[in-house]
Amino acid sequence: MKPSGTRLSGAASAWNRRYSQRLVASFLVLALILAAVAVQVYRAVGEFVATNHWVTHSLEVKQEITLTLASLHDIEASQRAYIISGKLERLEDYYRDFPRAMEHSERLADLVANDPQQAANAVQLRDVIQQRIDGINAVLTQYATGGIDAVRRSLHVARSLDEDHRIDALGKSMIRNEDALLAQREKRMEEKAGLTTMLTTGAVLVCLLILSLALIALLREERRRLISDARVKSANVELTTSLNKSQDLARTLRQLSELGEMLQGCRSMEEATGSLQISLPHLLSETSGSISLINASKNLLEPIAAWGTGIAADNLVFSPNDCWALRRGHIHPATGTLPSFTCRHLHSDADTGIHGDRRHLCVPMVAQGEMLGVLTVTSDEDISAENREIAIAASEQISLAMANLRLQDTLRTQSLRDPLTGLFNRRYLEASFEREIQRAERRQLPLSVLMLDVDHFKRFNDTHGHEAGDTLLSQFGALLARTVRSEDVSCRYGGEEFTILMPEADAEQALLRAEEICTAVRNLDVQHRNLSLGQVTVSIGVATYGEHGKSAEELMRNADNALYMAKNSGRDRAMLAEVLHPKTEPRTTLSLASVSRFGSTSKAS
Repeated sequence: MKPSGTRLSGAASAWNRRYSQRLVASFLVLALILAAVAVQVYRAVGEFVATNHWVTHSLEVKQEITLTLASLHDIEASQRAYIISGKLERLEDYYRDFPRAMEHSERLADLVANDPQQAANAVQLRDVIQQRIDGINAVLTQYATGGIDAVRRSLHVARSLDEDHRIDALGKSMIRNEDALLAQREKRMEEKAGLTTMLTTGAVLVCLLILSLALIALLREERRRLISDARVKSANVELTTSLNKSQDLARTLRQLSELGEMLQGCRSMEEATGSLQISLPHLLSETSGSISLINASKNLLEPIAAWGTGIAADNLVFSPNDCWALRRGHIHPATGTLPSFTCRHLHSDADTGIHGDRRHLCVPMVAQGEMLGVLTVTSDEDISAENREIAIAASEQISLAMANLRLQDTLRTQSLRDPLTGLFNRRYLEASFEREIQRAERRQLPLSVLMLDVDHFKRFNDTHGHEAGDTLLSQFGALLARTVRSEDVSCRYGGEEFTILMPEADAEQALLRAEEICTAVRNLDVQHRNLSLGQVTVSIGVATYGEHGKSAEELMRNADNALYMAKNSGRDRAMLAEVLHPKTEPRTTLSLASVSRFGSTSKAS
């Protein structure tokens, strides 16, 4: 024999199947009834909406008839007011009202196009209105030529009353026809409204019936549900706990992703620091900490961001040897271990405010095989495994962002600076030249340009070698950087040629500065491999905005011409370009492209 529990279980299963079948069948029948009622309600509502549309259409037709007649009356009133008063503003009212009458008549014809009788009346009304407007125009013409006496003798004035009667009669006839249609449509709308109300009431009753049956079924199942509630509650507790953990993890991952996106979008270290100051307290809640980066000399770590109450960022400069995470290249302390050694930069100190009984975690920041710094997290309690994982993930994101920022700074410097001399390159010169010319034009300020060329540089290279030539160019660039003003733009134009933009400097000031540069170069002692390479001189051409041109091409060409004159006059001097006259062509036709030789077409050495 089967155990009683098994028999009861089988009987309960059979009863459940029969109950489920009856419940499904009942709901299918009720669903079919509800669907049929819904279809009828839908159809009735559709017919009601259509009938209501035609009622609205009749009201629009009546309104358009009234507006058409009113527009015509406005035209007549404006014409009479103009003839009586002679004021032009009344004539302006007439011309403003004139198009409205035709617009309303055209719209009326479109509205009644479905009704042949009304359509014929609308066409006739439009024609009569056109005749009336033509008569009004003719009266205005006669008034303009013959005055008020001509108007009184006009036949159009005599016919105007008959035409007005015809127009009013047509309008009233159309309104009567539309009133008849409106009455029929309103009656039909009331019938459809009653049908819709009846069907809606029936649908509501059917819905109530379905709800009652569903309530009965739910009550019968309530006893069974109570039996399983205890097990469901315990499962819900476990599920809620898991869900909360999943949500916290998802939120943390989202915050980490947003932090990475924000850091990748930063264009400077200041922007990245501001983003970290905001994001890290939310990511690593209930903790304090800081981020320190290794400086360019690789001998110190300097803090860039700090959060919490236990960190004094201004006093946390330390050596890489003070941190075990940087020494080992791994997290310190490791997961699940007690630290045998404590980082020296985390020792209790009255100045920093860090207490020895706090828990610490140091995460090295590594990107592209280079050690960038360390992320330090401190807490009064044990640092949770979740915060450890967050710190590791945040360290990876921050490391990549910092490496990218450093790379961007390097590329930005390389794109704007000449690597040999440290001065700006030609690309920066071209961008700055146009900007300074526009500012000089806008503010009416002077602007000068200096073209410099090291004298006998080819012979210097042939005598001492290219390495000595590079040394000369490097020291010459350093001299220019020391000599010019901070607002001046010093560039290596190519080869041994250099260019200096001097904003707000006129010809006299620029020539004086050029002579100072010549003197400084004369006194320059170029040393290469502990040997003096002899005296070096420079020739300089000076051109000023306005006097020697108003474009970058003209200024560069004339400064280059002045440089040639300095060369031809014995070198080691500065010369001012010749003043351009409006009807005088430039002395030479060199273009800006031909001025840039970069050593390939060097000036006579």
